[in-house]
Amino acid sequence: MRTHLFGLLAMLVGMAGAATARGGEFTPIIGWEEQIYPSFVISSARVKQPGWVDQDRKDTLGDKGGLMGVRLASPRAKTPIKVTVTCDEIMEPSTFSGTLPEADVEYLVLPVIKYRYAKLAEINQATPVSMTFHVQIGTDSPTEQTATATVRSINDCPFAVLDGDRSLDIACVFAAYVNEQHPFIDKLLREALDGGIVDSFTGYQKDEAEVVRQVYALWDLLVERDVRYSSITATAVESELVRCQHVRMIEESLNNSQANCVDGSVLFASLLRKIGIEPFLVLVPGHCYVGFYLDAAQENPIALETTLLGAVLSEDDQDEIPEFLEEAIDEDLRGEFSWPSFCQAVATGIADLDEHQSEFAADDNVEYVIIPISAARKAGIMPIAYHGREKFMSLVRDPDDTEDDDADE
Repeated sequence: MRTHLFGLLAMLVGMAGAATARGGEFTPIIGWEEQIYPSFVISSARVKQPGWVDQDRKDTLGDKGGLMGVRLASPRAKTPIKVTVTCDEIMEPSTFSGTLPEADVEYLVLPVIKYRYAKLAEINQATPVSMTFHVQIGTDSPTEQTATATVRSINDCPFAVLDGDRSLDIACVFAAYVNEQHPFIDKLLREALDGGIVDSFTGYQKDEAEVVRQVYALWDLLVERDVRYSSITATAVESELVRCQHVRMIEESLNNSQANCVDGSVLFASLLRKIGIEPFLVLVPGHCYVGFYLDAAQENPIALETTLLGAVLSEDDQDEIPEFLEEAIDEDLRGEFSWPSFCQAVATGIADLDEHQSEFAADDNVEYVIIPISAARKAGIMPIAYHGREKFMSLVRDPDDTEDDDADE
């Protein structure tokens, strides 16, 4: 099973086809189609060797993976150049100073941007901002231009950038929405323990059956919380070049009890990673679900179709229950609604993984992708930090259930 983090296609910012600047003129460059995606900026901030950047390009000065700067032609060899980009809403003033090596060559000059990351993480609606570009070439008088850009919502997750027949694969950004450090996660784990399916979360310290019980305890909790599938994926701003999906933050999914396929998958992956069970995200055309390993050696992958959270299934809707589930969960621990949906989620997920093994294994297939969260973290993709003001809404359990538990004691 091939795992994935980064596409290997190097692309340039400003792909919209800006005209060549001559004679001291310059063209401002702003992200993709003059749009900035906070989720991409934040998630890639600590990636040291991003696969989407061509570090050998000779026509790019400054930050070769940068998103903002200018395009201009060098009037003569070894010409000093200074470029400053300012936009108080999302960055500190950022400057590149250097030399244009050759004459009559078009260069991209991209300063290392000093982003205000906390500000970016708080943007929950697309908003316009003004960016000023100040350029001085040699001893010529400095020139300045102001351009309007759109800063997208933190919920907008870009996963591919198109350029004709080519595609830049940045699906690794989805891993940034997995947030095992979110303050709500520990509270959820406490509620899951209160459910009584397991008395502790031990990760891989015991056998595979105990791993299954821990995963089922999390599924049962989310069903008890009435988290249901809600197919909301559209974003408020359209783009011809960037394929993008709306992803809810953990607090939004929980407090609204709604999750699309990605929302449910990143929420469940966050819980799994917190308890020491290694998750991965599975992307197939138009869909996402979550997987995990039954063993610490990561030799036995299992998948969960998270859109079945909250589903009420008749017997006709259910496939045969996998034997390892039957053996792991005692009958008295099986919830009336959570058990059928859990079994079907596992059966559906495993079937899809098996069906598309060849696609997942193909190096050139960017439609079928597996993103291991542990590998994403090692590569530098960190969680988008929680900056909200939402309060955790505790689960109110059925009083009858509490009375039954007391009676058993």
